[in-house]
Amino acid sequence: MKDWLRSYLEDLDERQERMLEANIFLLKLLGLGAVLHLVIYVSPDTAGIQSAFASLIASIMNGLGFGFEASGTLILGAPGTGYEITQDCLGWKSTAAFIGLVLATPAGNRERFKAFALGVPGIALANILRVITTISLSWTGILSFEVVHGFLWRWSLTAVVLLAWVLWTRISKASL
Repeated sequence: MKDWLRSYLEDLDERQERMLEANIFLLKLLGLGAVLHLVIYVSPDTAGIQSAFASLIASIMNGLGFGFEASGTLILGAPGTGYEITQDCLGWKSTAAFIGLVLATPAGNRERFKAFALGVPGIALANILRVITTISLSWTGILSFEVVHGFLWRWSLTAVVLLAWVLWTRISKASL
């Protein structure tokens, strides 16, 4: 490291050190966000995963007493009702956001592995619950699809991601 930079960093007070750490965190998160946007731009084919997810959701829904059938990426109910499992239904963006937050946070590899081992499956389960409640609440007419999907779960899944990350930083040795 250059002498002038080392000297500069040694002269920082506590507030300035925290600001530097916050800026480094934001730069890492920005870089990881660029990777996410590259994946979105490339738009990989996930039809097979979507079909498998549709089958999983239909099976769970049928276990709960609904009469759904999976056909490719569609979940079909009573005549005239159907729900498409799109790429965004897979919850991959929420998972990527959580992974980005963990990677941008100063921590050791062991701590990050623990975060991934607990957080990623937790977010996946929350996403399954999101899709099941969205379909069941809209299919039964309790709430409209737009309300459940567009408002309730979009923000709730974001909250799950942030809560998982904050809990990890509080429990582990990671620092915000």
